[in-house]
Amino acid sequence: MLIGVDLKSEGASNELTCRDILELTRQAEKDGFDSVWLNEDIGKDSVALFGAMSAVTNSIGLVTAIINVYSRSALQIAMAIATLDELSHGRASLGLSIGHHPWNDLGHGIPLEAPLARLREYIQFIRKALSGQRFTHNGRFFAGVDTRLGFRPLRHNLPIYVGATRPRMVALAGEMADGLITNVVTPYYIKNFQVEQFRSAAQRAGRDPKCLELMAIVTCCPAEDREAALAHARSTFMQRFRSNPARMIETQEPIFRAELLALEDLLDRGEIERAQREASEPMVTSLIAVGNGKDLWSTLDRYFAAGCTRLAVAAYPRDRVSVERLLKVLAGGPAR
Repeated sequence: MLIGVDLKSEGASNELTCRDILELTRQAEKDGFDSVWLNEDIGKDSVALFGAMSAVTNSIGLVTAIINVYSRSALQIAMAIATLDELSHGRASLGLSIGHHPWNDLGHGIPLEAPLARLREYIQFIRKALSGQRFTHNGRFFAGVDTRLGFRPLRHNLPIYVGATRPRMVALAGEMADGLITNVVTPYYIKNFQVEQFRSAAQRAGRDPKCLELMAIVTCCPAEDREAALAHARSTFMQRFRSNPARMIETQEPIFRAELLALEDLLDRGEIERAQREASEPMVTSLIAVGNGKDLWSTLDRYFAAGCTRLAVAAYPRDRVSVERLLKVLAGGPAR
């Protein structure tokens, strides 16, 4: 089983420091985790951090999850990931996607216009650049390009992932990318919707779905005290639900629809704390892994059984203590 660690930043007050991230990455490598994944919204620069991480590790994979195609040019991204791949001796992979509100518009001041077309063109452009050959490009977003990278990339076939939830973006991943990154979705949604969308798109494009990765980021609340872990899980569940209720209602199992609509009504009335208290354990744990090592592995197994080929675990709360606890309870694999 391919399992990495996602050191996600969500702008919270318990932000991991750069030193924390470097030390946790070294620990993850020591504990046998496959990879480390970093996002990039309005927090730390992921490529700069990965450069430092490459210098203090030897084998662990380094994957952007994700770089926002609205905040860097396609050539900048190609230069950055090729540089990181050289620094890390071939351990870099590139996760791309379109970001979301509020990071794009309120952070970067860039409206989310034509996201599918933009991501498609970025993948096309970056693959040309990573070839190491001179290339031309005339597209909707970049025109008149006639150039090549000023150095030869270590790998021309560096893996590119697409971060996606909705059908058209998932299909784009199957058509053009080496893998799909999905987040804040349950095994139910992956199994019943995303697997088919992803594989069918790959087949229509003449590609073998078996050669592609389907990766899910799984939020984990590790604790021996299950009630304490559930409190954290309810908090992060409601944080995600408040940011996009329609998306959560769409991607959760139908048996939870009435409960989600009731929670949405409580939020509309401003009863946030009550909504968090009343979120049921079955619904919360359908999305978030909660409890001790055995409990966490049980949830991770459901994601693999749903069709995922690899996972990245993300600790909640987003602090060093939680990440260290998560690494400890998952290190060495599941106890069968």
